Amino acid sequence: MEEKEIVENIKKEIERIREDSIYSAKGHFESAKYWRYGNYILMVASIISVCASLVFVYDDSDKFWSGFVAIVSGFITMLLVFLNPQKKYSSHQNSGNKYLALRNKARIFLEIESKNMDIEQQVESLKKLDSKRNKINKYSLPIASMGYKGAKRQIEIDKNIQYQVDKEQNECK
Repeated sequence: MEEKEIVENIKKEIERIREDSIYSAKGHFESAKYWRYGNYILMVASIISVCASLVFVYDDSDKFWSGFVAIVSGFITMLLVFLNPQKKYSSHQNSGNKYLALRNKARIFLEIESKNMDIEQQVESLKKLDSKRNKINKYSLPIASMGYKGAKRQIEIDKNIQYQVDKEQNECK
């Protein structure tokens, strides 16, 4: 393989890492959003049900409704403990941030660093970026289908991932 072809292949692979990082970051942020909303809903429902059960107990109301609301409250609390939406939110948020950092490193490599490197240095940088991507993939929660669909819509339809400076450069071309 010629040196020029190797350099082109390195650039293509870095672009793949960059694109993968964009989709993965957005997907994790979308999944985090859903877990955050789920956490809020369950917390509010838990608080309301606990308060309602206390009202029924101290109001000497029908024991059926008091017991029913207490069971509902216990079930909601069990869901909060079992699902742990706050932890899932944090995990997705952190993974999204790691993918953004990887995307930025890939962009800086392509735009700046690779221009002053020989092939061996470029290959080493590619291996490091690939290793970092694989490590993030290994320790990240899977992206829910709703998160994936939301991310895909934002990237492909809304096209809200481009920096202003990049938009201006594309308009000038």
